[in-house]
Amino acid sequence: MKNVIIVRLLGRMIGYKALLNRINAVWKPVGEVHLTDLDNNYFLVKFADERDYIKVLTEGPWTIYESYLTVQPWSRNFSTVEKYSYQVIIWIRLPGLPYRYYTKALFRLIATMVGDVVKIDYNIQVGERGNFARLAVLVDLNKPLIPCIGIDGVKRKIEYEELHQICFHCGVYGHVKEQCMKC
Repeated sequence: MKNVIIVRLLGRMIGYKALLNRINAVWKPVGEVHLTDLDNNYFLVKFADERDYIKVLTEGPWTIYESYLTVQPWSRNFSTVEKYSYQVIIWIRLPGLPYRYYTKALFRLIATMVGDVVKIDYNIQVGERGNFARLAVLVDLNKPLIPCIGIDGVKRKIEYEELHQICFHCGVYGHVKEQCMKC
């Protein structure tokens, strides 16, 4: 099971052929990619070239049809019974953040309040992407996601890119506030 990952699209189901076409277009692998359909909309992806395997694990997060593609290395403990992977890498945005806060140290501090920092979009330092900071963080979807963060006494909204089913009443992924059983 060397060079094998497990993938699943969050919030959307697509077929085998559509997924294979999209991952080849998005990942642009050097070598051949083999896709195996599993239960519960999970897929195994085996890479012929180790460089592709490393690229996919380290250069995400990946989106397909505006939904996150969860990517995790294969392990013996993996089970297709789970509805979605608990640990996923997602992009978060901090809209309206004043430019004086655009420092690497502050971005890392902010991101650690949400999850583990994976990547910081450094293009934001020169304002190329508009008026927001963009960070990739590893979050646990079984733990509540926070809707905002306090910076110098001001609450700043956190936007979770392409995560459409977040309940900010209980903070859990998988439903929206109007469907929350805890309300």
